[in-house]
Order: sequence, then structure tokens, then C-alpha cells
Amino acid sequence: MRSSLAGNRVRQLFPATVGVVPEKFEERVASQDGTVIGFVRLGTGTPHVIASGSRTTGNEWLPVASVLSDRFTCFLMDRRGRGRSEGSTRYSLDAECEDIEAVLERAGGDACLPGHSYGAICALEPASRRPLSKLVLYEPPLPMHPSTDESAFAEFKSAVEREDFDAALAIGCKRMMRMTDAEVAALRGSLMWRSMAALTPTWIRECEVVAELDAGVERYASVRTATLLLLGTATAQHHIDATRALASTLPRARLREIEGHGHHAHLTASRRVAAAVADFLADS
Repeated sequence: MRSSLAGNRVRQLFPATVGVVPEKFEERVASQDGTVIGFVRLGTGTPHVIASGSRTTGNEWLPVASVLSDRFTCFLMDRRGRGRSEGSTRYSLDAECEDIEAVLERAGGDACLPGHSYGAICALEPASRRPLSKLVLYEPPLPMHPSTDESAFAEFKSAVEREDFDAALAIGCKRMMRMTDAEVAALRGSLMWRSMAALTPTWIRECEVVAELDAGVERYASVRTATLLLLGTATAQHHIDATRALASTLPRARLREIEGHGHHAHLTASRRVAAAVADFLADS
């Protein structure tokens, strides 16, 4: 029974299609170091630049952007090294910040910046350096305690280095993301598995960046941008801890929970996530 439930959950998380979307345009912009960053633009109205998480491209946010598109122009970034964007031997949060700034400049000065998972960590970088219009953070996986288990990452990295991306993704999901065997098996049977596996090399550098961050969220105490924190009530405990810590630390933060959903509510509850973002912009 558990395997069947897990399969249903993963099929919800990673659907084969996102349904009908408005007309969209593929565009590119050069980052500060010359790396070309690609994105999809759709909709009309106040601009949103969306930074997606690990092992994904901006396309994962098409369900939310499609709902918002009648009121907002959405710019769905492919972060460097994936999708429409060029790779680069240079990688750091500084580079991610420069990439986001380049798309923000193209989008316009009043752009809202939503970020999901590791993309939310990336979104915090420009916000920590200057005021932004609005910020939306969906469960950034910030380290709340010093890491004591390095063996999982070492095993994952070894699989990537020998180009066994399938095994790397399985290791990462089970040992680093703490997914159950049934959930990993169900995800393996989904259409998303192959594309996620192909992006596991980019996950290495992101894990290394997170490992270098100081435990806790104090480094973001100076962020003055009005911020919406999204948190699924069915998410992992480390996401809950980090999001609640940010809610207590950021001076202009508000927390909104997505009841019954987890780390991928932008796929499983797209309209609710879109409504939360739209409400935040209307009220703040």
C-alpha cells in the first residue's frame, strides 16, 4: 500500500505535462562574466523573476506562471549550467547573484524575485546586498546545524564523477533528501527521472556551497526587502526549521503555509502557490 501511495505522490510531484500555457518567449541575457543566461518570458504586468531549485530548469514553474500570467510577466530562469543557459567553470553564490541581477535588469526595476529550494538561497544573495521590490522564498535548504554526515555526499559525488548519474540521483534522493525507498522507486518510474539525473553534476557544486555556509540564518538579518516565506506543512523537518528561522529573523517577513503539501507545492498545488504570491503583492 505504501508503495502505491508513494507512486501517486511522485506522479503528482512530477507530472508529464503542465497543461495549456500562454504564449511564451525564449530569451537570453549576458551575466557580468559573459555567461549567457536563458529564460522563458510569459504573461503581462508586474515582472517576476523566478529562480528554480536543484536538478531543475525554469520550466518546472510553468504551472504557477501560467496562473499568474494574466496579471504578471514571469521570467523563468534557467540557472547557469542547465537548460537554455551556458555552463561555466566559475561557480559561486556571487555568480548566481550576478545572473539573477542580469535577468532582474532585463525584467525591470520593480520585479519581484521568487526562489524555490536552492534557488531561494540564490535569491537571498541579491536581497542581502541591496533592497529589492519583493522577495518570495519557498523552503530554502539552509543548514541549521553543522553537518556531521559527509559519507552520503562523498558517495553521491563519486557516482557523478564516474558518470553514473542514475545512481547519483538515487543516492542523493535517498541519503541526502531523505526520501523513502518507495518514493525513490516511484520517482525513478516518472518522466522527470532522466532529466533530473542529467543535472546531478550541477547538484555537486550546490551542495558544496551549502556546506560552506555558516549554520543558521543570521547572515540574512540585514535583508530589508518585504518577504513572503512559503512552507508546506508536509515537508521535511530541515525545511521547516530553516523557513521558521527566517520568519523570525527577516525584519519584514510573513509566513504562509501550504496545508497538506510539501517541497513541491508549485507542482501539486500550483493555483494555491500562485494565489499566495498574488495576495502578498496585493497586500504588501
